[in-house]
Amino acid sequence: MSLVGGAVRDAILGVPHGPDVDLVVEGDAIALAHALGRRLGARVVAHERFRTAELELELELPHGRRLDLVTARRERYPHPGALPVVEEGTITDDLARRDFTVNAMAYRLSGPEAGALLDPHDGRADLRAGLVRALRPDAFTEDPSRLLRAVRYAARLGFALEPGTRAAA
Repeated sequence: MSLVGGAVRDAILGVPHGPDVDLVVEGDAIALAHALGRRLGARVVAHERFRTAELELELELPHGRRLDLVTARRERYPHPGALPVVEEGTITDDLARRDFTVNAMAYRLSGPEAGALLDPHDGRADLRAGLVRALRPDAFTEDPSRLLRAVRYAARLGFALEPGTRAAA
């Protein structure tokens, strides 16, 4: 299991993180969420189509009461703006499907690589440079809402859009 996305980005930057904590499971995240839900007395909301689940905890954690569990996956978009078609994949596949390099990092929580930071798209370099960089040239065509997220991240973090990302936007 790996902590991914914004929580990793914000920890590297040393800034407070918002209420969303995303965990990627190489395996069945929905089954894990149900098992955890039974043990913790938490409510589980599963989204079978996307192989994700939200675990709504009774206890208050520093980030809130919700954990998002995601099955490591690959995505493809049948046409611009369509919902993705997903299939199970690896943590590397999952990081490659994300929106921006600064969100495509993971911290391994378990397994033989526990404690390792995975950064296959060099998100740390973009954090140091203060840039929001799309992972793919067609990122905004696949999902137009990424444009809003890019601007929101740039404003929140005091970053600039990388020139190629700005041109794509």
